[in-house]
Amino acid sequence: MAEVAGGRTMGISLLVGVCAFFQGFLSMGFQLVATRLLAPFFGSTLFVWSFVISTFLAAFSIGAIVGGLFSQLAARRLMTNLVALVAIGLAGYLVTATQGHVILQSIDASFDNSFLALGLSCFALFFFPVVCLSALLPIFTEALMSSGFRGGMSTGVVYGISTLGNITGVMVTAFVLIPSFPTSTILQGWTAAAAICFALFIGLIGRAAPHMAAQRGSSNS
Repeated sequence: MAEVAGGRTMGISLLVGVCAFFQGFLSMGFQLVATRLLAPFFGSTLFVWSFVISTFLAAFSIGAIVGGLFSQLAARRLMTNLVALVAIGLAGYLVTATQGHVILQSIDASFDNSFLALGLSCFALFFFPVVCLSALLPIFTEALMSSGFRGGMSTGVVYGISTLGNITGVMVTAFVLIPSFPTSTILQGWTAAAAICFALFIGLIGRAAPHMAAQRGSSNS
């Protein structure tokens, strides 16, 4: 029985690492694709980069808070909220991939103030999927704690692996994807990759949620 439990927690730990890596890849590589999507309307100036980076940082911050709140829920409520989070994130990627150009045209035609138009564009197209991705990291941390890691170690491992995913996402996007494919194709591929990874994320949390609840119960007793 102990060997089975040990194998299960080892499997959860491995899944957490894989999921954290792909979460980082999807979130930061998306930032480079975002600037390419905005470029025909707003250029690629320092102001554009400032708005994009600020939007992503705001999404990272809010997502971390949302994920921290979700990670404390009971197993069933956690899964319900996670499915909703995944649905919103995937819908955000899909809208950006299929309607991004149309939305940018509409915003560009509706506002004379370029800063307002740029801010609204970043919020409408990038904010929500990145919030949903960022919310996963605290949940991954809680899942890793349920497999025997201590709090500080769990946080360091999850965010460290996610940052490696960030770096890989930036490099692959900059040196492989952007030179080889049009932006629309990259966004469609990003949506498909997000769908696969979100399914993996749900599988991980579904497997870990009972252990997370048990871990919290033993900590509170």
